[in-house]
Amino acid sequence: MKSLTTHFRQSSKIHIALICIFCIPHIAFAIEPIATIGQPLPEKHALLNNETILRVVPTHIQIVDFTTNEVMEEFGERTVYSDVVISPNTDHLAILNHSFDPKMTIVNIWDVNHQQLISQWKIASIIDDNDAAFSPTQPILATYLPSEIHFWNWKTGESVGKLPRENFPSLRSMVFTPDDEHLIVASQHNLELWNVETQILQGNFAEQNLDGIEDMALSPNGKMVAAFEYDSTLVHLWDVETRQKLWHRTSGIGRISNVVFSPDSQRLYVGTSTAGLHRSGATPYTGWDDKVRVWDVMSGEKIDTFSTDFRFLESIILSPNEKTAILEYWDGDVVWDIANNREHDVWADYVRNRFIYDVALSPDGKSLVTVSWSFIKTWDVTSQQMQALVPSEGYAFDGLAISPDNKTFAVGKDPWVELRDIQSGRVKIQFPHYVSGALEIAFSPSGKWLAVVNDWNDLLFLDTNNPDKIQKVNTKIENDSPDFQDIAFSENDKYLAASCRTGKNNTYKYWIALWKREHETFILQYVSQVPRIYSSPAFSIGGDGSIVLAAYGGREIHIWKVLLNGLQHLTAFDGDDPVQFSPDGRYLFANQDNNFQIWDWQRNRPVKHTPFPGISVLSKDGSVLLSPDRSGQYMVWDIKELLSFLPYPVEPKGKKYVTLGQIKKNQLLQNFPNPFNPETWIPFKLADKSDVTIRIYTPTGKLVRSLSPGIMSAGDYSSQAQAVHWDGHNDEGEAVSSGIYLYTINAGDFSATRKMLITK
Repeated sequence: MKSLTTHFRQSSKIHIALICIFCIPHIAFAIEPIATIGQPLPEKHALLNNETILRVVPTHIQIVDFTTNEVMEEFGERTVYSDVVISPNTDHLAILNHSFDPKMTIVNIWDVNHQQLISQWKIASIIDDNDAAFSPTQPILATYLPSEIHFWNWKTGESVGKLPRENFPSLRSMVFTPDDEHLIVASQHNLELWNVETQILQGNFAEQNLDGIEDMALSPNGKMVAAFEYDSTLVHLWDVETRQKLWHRTSGIGRISNVVFSPDSQRLYVGTSTAGLHRSGATPYTGWDDKVRVWDVMSGEKIDTFSTDFRFLESIILSPNEKTAILEYWDGDVVWDIANNREHDVWADYVRNRFIYDVALSPDGKSLVTVSWSFIKTWDVTSQQMQALVPSEGYAFDGLAISPDNKTFAVGKDPWVELRDIQSGRVKIQFPHYVSGALEIAFSPSGKWLAVVNDWNDLLFLDTNNPDKIQKVNTKIENDSPDFQDIAFSENDKYLAASCRTGKNNTYKYWIALWKREHETFILQYVSQVPRIYSSPAFSIGGDGSIVLAAYGGREIHIWKVLLNGLQHLTAFDGDDPVQFSPDGRYLFANQDNNFQIWDWQRNRPVKHTPFPGISVLSKDGSVLLSPDRSGQYMVWDIKELLSFLPYPVEPKGKKYVTLGQIKKNQLLQNFPNPFNPETWIPFKLADKSDVTIRIYTPTGKLVRSLSPGIMSAGDYSSQAQAVHWDGHNDEGEAVSSGIYLYTINAGDFSATRKMLITK
C-alpha cells in the first residue's frame, strides 16, 4: 500500500509545456531562474552506515553525510513517474521508471557504493516500490505483475521463475528471509510463506482474514515478522518458523504508520500518526499521537516512548548501531538521539513539504511564508535561507496573508487569528475572538483590515488597529445563508469582493458579493450570480478609470466592471488560477496549460513571450514569481525584464528597466544539458567587458578543471555557440567520475557558483 507521501507526490507532478500563442511579436530573450528555494523533498531514507545516508529525492539519488546533512554524491536519473527499491544491505537499488503508453517499467539497477549503473531492462507492466523486493544474497529481484509474482536476474533482466499462484489479491508488500530460502508475502487479508527454490506455498500465518494489512517488517535474524492493519492501532507479531502468533498490542491511539526491528531483533519500534484526525477547536488536540513506542520482542512489554514537535509521522529508520533514528514527518525529518532520548538535529528546509495549506510571497517579493497544519516556515528569497520554523504547539495552523508593508503575516491558529513577525515568526497580536479556523485570509491594501473566511464558511472583518473589534457578516441570498470562499480587497480599502455559494446536495448557485467600506464598517452593496469561482478575485482599474474585477471560474478567466448596482461582464478567455493584475492594471497574469501567461485583457488577447513554468505565487509588485519544480523546490524568476519589454511598459512602483538587448547584470546560468554525459556547456551574461575564467571543483573544493576564454565583451553568452564548453575531463585530460560538481565564474569583480551533475 502506498504511503500518503507517495500518493501526494504522484498527485502533485508538474508537467512543463511550451506556450504557442499567436499575437503580438515574440520577445526574443531568454529568462533563467535566478535562484532555487528549499532543498529537494526527500521521499525515503536508508542508512548506508552510521555516518552516511542514502536519500531518495524526486529527480535522483543522494548520498548524504549523517552529521552535517551535506550532499556528498548524487546519481541516478528518475523520470516524472518512478519509484525506488533499495536492497536490504543497501549495496544496490532499483530505479523503476514508468511508461504508461505502452504500460512499461524500465528497471535501472545501480551499484550504490560506486554510483554505477549495473543494468537496464524492461518489464511490460507498471511496477511500484511496494511491488518489488531484492533478495539479500542472490542477484534476484521479485516483482508483482498483474496477479503473479515473478523473479528476475537483475544483472541480465532475464526471468528466472514465478510463483505458481495466479492471484495474489491486493498485494501489500513482500520480503525475502535473510537466508534467501523463503519469501513472505503480505496481501490484504493474509500473510503467506513461500519456498523460493521450490516455489511452493509452505503455509499461512495464524489468524487469517486480518482487517486489511497495511505493511509488515521482518526481523534482521529472520525469525519474526510484524504487521499492522490499515488505519489500525494494533501491531501483530508472528514466529516465522511456526507461523504462530506471538502477541499483538495496541500501540497508542493514532494509526500505525511504520514498524521496524532493532538491528539485534530484540526490540520493535512502532510509529503512530494523527494524519487524518480532525482539528481540536479551542484547546490543543488531546488526540495528537505522533509518537514512537518501543516494544520488547520477547515479552511484548512496552519499554520506551518518545516524540517531537512534528506531526504526521511517516516512517522510522534506525542506524546500524541503534544509537540514532531518522523520523520522517510531513513537514521535515528529525534525527533522534536514542541513547540520550533527545533531538539531535532537524532537517526541515523543504519549502514544499508533504502537505502545505498555504503559500504566500510578500508584496515586494523578498519573503516567502508557507503554512501547513503543524508548522510555519518563513524564507528570505534573496539568500534562499529559511528564517523561522514555528510549531503549532498542538493546535492547527491554516490560512495565510502577508501585510502590505512586508513586515507581518496573518495566520489562523485554530480557533484564533494571529499576526506574526515575518522574519522571526513571533506573535505580535492574537485576536481574542473565537474564529474557529481560517480557510482564507486577506489584508486590505492599507493593512488596517483583515477579512477572514472561517471553517464554517462565515465571513468576518478584523481591525488590526483595534484587535477587540470584529464584524461578522450576517446576510441571506435568496433566503439562504451563503458559504463564503475566496476574498479580495480593492485599492484604498474601498471594496471587498467574496465568492460564495448557496444551495445543498450538489445543487448550488454561485455568486460574487460586494461590500463597500463606510468609515469603519463594511456595507453589502449587492450579489451577482457568476460561474463557479475557483480562485481569489483580483481588483484593478480599467482604461476608463472604472474598477474591474477578475477571477477564474467555469474553466475561464472572467473580468467584470464593478457598477453601482451589479457586475457587468466584460470578457472571458482561456486560463487558470492564480489571477493577478500587473501593478499598472494593463495586463493580467495567470496560468495556461501549466505555464505562466500574460494577457492584454483590454484587447482580449494573449501576449506572446518567452515561456517559463506556471505561477505558484507572484509578488504584488509583479517583480518575482515562484514556480514549483519536480524536486519539491521553488524556482525564483525575476520577471521585471519581461515586463519591461511588454508593448505597454509597466511601471511597478518606481522600478526602472533597461532597454532592449542591454545586459543589466552579470549572471552565471545553469549548464546544459544537466545532468550530462560526457560534455556540457556553461552559459553566462556579462554587463561589462571582462576577463573571464571558469573553474570546476569537486564538492570538497578540489580544483578539477580551469577554463579561460579570456577577455570578453559585454553580452549574452547563453547559446551553445557562445557558452563555454567542458568535455568532462580534468586538467590532466582524464575523464572525471559521475557525481556532483561545482562551477565558478570570475569576471572582474563578479563571481558566482552553481552545481552540475555528471551521470555515467
